[in-house]
Amino acid sequence: MNTHFSRTLAPIDRSGITELVVQRIKELLQQGELKAGSRLPPERELAEMLGISRPSLRTALKALSVMGIIRAKPGAGTYIAESLPEIFSEPMEFMTLIHKTETVELFEARRIIEAALVELAAERATSEQLKAIAAEIEGMRKTFNDTEKFLKHDVRFHQALAAAAGNKIMSGVMDTVAGLLLQVRREAIARAREKGEALDWHERIYEAVRQGEARNAKELLTAHLVAAEKEWVKATQKPLVGKSKKPLGKK
Repeated sequence: MNTHFSRTLAPIDRSGITELVVQRIKELLQQGELKAGSRLPPERELAEMLGISRPSLRTALKALSVMGIIRAKPGAGTYIAESLPEIFSEPMEFMTLIHKTETVELFEARRIIEAALVELAAERATSEQLKAIAAEIEGMRKTFNDTEKFLKHDVRFHQALAAAAGNKIMSGVMDTVAGLLLQVRREAIARAREKGEALDWHERIYEAVRQGEARNAKELLTAHLVAAEKEWVKATQKPLVGKSKKPLGKK
């Protein structure tokens, strides 16, 4: 641990220790002393720097872990989360449970988020990012007869598209929403026909992105998500319309 970093960790007041440790970590992130993937000092060293007991520090670190801000890697130490999805996923999942979020709202959120991201991807995607997108399509082909693995490549395709947009905040939000919809996709893709259609959509979207056709990519992505929602409705026998919602495709 460098001495400059040590100096920024002045001992803290013992009242409200958990809240204060969380605030101190936030300050270190703001100052650039900690970054995504940074390793925290060993527990004993960090407790001494902050002037608190190790049990108190553990309580504070557990709170940060629950929030997804830090991740413990067995045998390697504790690290700041590498990406936004790690930070967003748990709070967003709780939000959907607390507010009894309808599945139709999750589909709607994806259309709003991904339609914008795929346009940016068509304008910004690097050759390496295009390879990553294509790799997930190939993964879908290879796992066509294994629904669970197929779906994982399906979700990763959308995550790779979002990453190619070059906006970490929005791609992080999209990653989280896509994760919430994984179970929904399991319900919708039950037969080879649905898998074949999903694969076809992905290939067409990829080609539009590769060609830099932003408007076409957006239209294809939106149509793909509308089709996926209709398949979910058919598979679950649930209505398309939620409260104050209109059927898809009607104005």
